[in-house]
Amino acid sequence: MLVKFLNIKKTLIFFLLLLYHRFAESNFAFSQKHEQFTFLTYNVNFGRTNPLAVDILDSLDADIVCLQETTPDWEKLIRENLSDKYSHILFKHCCRAGGLAVLSKFPIKAETYINNDVGWFPAWYVLFDTPLGEIQILNIHLKPGINEKGRVGFLAREFFKAQKLHIKELTLFMKHLKPGIPTLLLGDLNENDNSKAIKWLRKKQGYTDALRLFDKHSRTWEWGILRGRYDHILFDNSLKCTYAKVYHQGVSDHFPVLGFFRKNTPTE
Repeated sequence: MLVKFLNIKKTLIFFLLLLYHRFAESNFAFSQKHEQFTFLTYNVNFGRTNPLAVDILDSLDADIVCLQETTPDWEKLIRENLSDKYSHILFKHCCRAGGLAVLSKFPIKAETYINNDVGWFPAWYVLFDTPLGEIQILNIHLKPGINEKGRVGFLAREFFKAQKLHIKELTLFMKHLKPGIPTLLLGDLNENDNSKAIKWLRKKQGYTDALRLFDKHSRTWEWGILRGRYDHILFDNSLKCTYAKVYHQGVSDHFPVLGFFRKNTPTE
C-alpha cells in the first residue's frame, strides 16, 4: 500500500513539474515576444504598385510599418491583403510622391499629419499604446535632391540645396514630438549616413542610426547605376536596437529596412 502511494505521489509530482515547466516556457515565450518590437520603413515607389510588396510586408511581419510614396492604388492593395495582420492602418495621399502610410498591430493613441511649408512632402506623427508603454514615431520623407522637373541641375546644384533644407524640414517635424516618450524617426531621408542632416540628428539631437550598428554597408536605394543609403531608422536613448537589416527585395527603387527594439535600461 505504501509503495502504491509513493508511486502515485511520484506521478503527481512529475505532472506538476511538467505543468510548471510548460507554464514557465509559455510565459518566457510571451515575454520574449512582447519584450521587443519591430519597426519597418519602406518607400514603396508611387509609380510601381506591385503585389510583391504585400508578400514582403507579410513575411517581415513588423509590429509597426511606415511607408512612403503611397497612392490610392497602394492603399487598396494593402488594405485588401493586410488588414487581418494590422488592425490599425492610416493612409494619406499627397503631391505625387508625398503619400504616407502607417500600419500597426498596436492601438494608435494620437496622430498629427504635418504639412511641410519648407520642403516638398509632409510627415506624420503617431503615438502608439504598446505593452511597454507609449512609443512615438515620425514617418518622414525629406526632399530629394532634384528640381520640379526631376533634374539635379548643373554640378548637382539641387542635390546640395536639398541637403541644406533637410535640417529645416526635420526641425519643423520634430516640434510635434512629446518629451519623455521613447522616439523613433523612420523614413526616406534622402541622405547617406554621413550627410549633413543625419550627422545633425546623431551629434546634435542624440539619435542613433540603427543600420550603422548592424548593417553598415548595404544600400537602401538604387536607380540605374546609382546607389545610396537613404532610408533610416533613428532612435533616442530610451530605446535599444538589438538588430537592424536592409532586405534587398521588391521592385521599388528603395528596399525595406527592419529594426528590432526594446526599452533601454538604466544599466545599459
